[in-house]
Amino acid sequence: MIKQKNILMIIPDESESMELCSWFTKDNFTKVCYSEEEGFGFLENNRDIISAVVLDIRLAKQSDYAHVKRICDDPRFASIPIVAISPDPPTPEDMYCLEIGVSDLISQPCPWELLSRRIYNAIRAKDSATFYEIEGMLKKLPCNIFLKDKEGKYVFCTQYWHHLNKRSDPNWTIRGKTDMEVRKDKENAKKAHSSDMQILSTGIGMKYIIEECDEEGHEFLELTKEPVYDENGKVTGIIALILDVTEREMLKKEVEEHKRKRGFFRR
Repeated sequence: MIKQKNILMIIPDESESMELCSWFTKDNFTKVCYSEEEGFGFLENNRDIISAVVLDIRLAKQSDYAHVKRICDDPRFASIPIVAISPDPPTPEDMYCLEIGVSDLISQPCPWELLSRRIYNAIRAKDSATFYEIEGMLKKLPCNIFLKDKEGKYVFCTQYWHHLNKRSDPNWTIRGKTDMEVRKDKENAKKAHSSDMQILSTGIGMKYIIEECDEEGHEFLELTKEPVYDENGKVTGIIALILDVTEREMLKKEVEEHKRKRGFFRR
C-alpha cells in the first residue's frame, strides 16, 4: 500500500485531462489548476505540503517552459519533482523538459497504475537526492551518526572511528557491512547486533554505554539508537548517535573510587 500524497495537477480543462484527475483523486489529495500561472502560484504558497507536480506538457510549451525553469532553479522547491504528461509520443522538443529539471516525461496511453508508480518513484528519487545532501552535512559534526538497514547493515556512518577494522584499503567503506564484519571488539559487535535486532523487532529505541580498550587508549562510548519508519509506519532501519563520554565516565569512576575508599577507612 502506498501512502497518500498531496499532488498538484496543472492540466487543461478538457475531458481527457479530467479523467486523469479523477483517477488520481481516488488515492491522493489532489489540487487541480488549469493554467501554469494558477498552478505555480499555488505551489509557491503551499510548497510545504505538495509532494509532486503533474504538468501537462502542452501548457509548459506554451510558455516555453518559463515557469518550469523558474521552479527547477529555485532551491525552495528542490524536493518537489515535476512530472510532465504528454497525450502523444514525446518529440525531441518535448524531451527538452528533462534537460531543465523535469523528473520524468510520461506519454499517454499509460496504465493508471504504472503512471502512479512512476510519479511515486520521482518523489522517492527526490528524497534520495536530499538524503545525500543531509549525509554530507552530518559528516561535519564532531559526533558519530550512523544509519543501518533492516538487516543491521550500515547505510552510512559519518565518522570512521579507530575501533573499526578498516585494514589499509583507502577505498574501504562501511556501507553494506555488519558490526561483526567491521568491529575489532567482537563482544561489543555482538552487543550491537543484539540491540539492533531488538529495536527492529519491537520498534523501541534504546541507549547504552560500551567500553572500548585498544592500542590507542581506553574509551567509553554512549550509543543512542532509534528505529526508522517508512511512510507506512513499518520499521525499516536504525538511526543512531555515538558520543564519546570517556571524560564523564572516568570522572564517575574516580568519584565512586573515592567514596569506596572513604567508606573503607571509616570502618
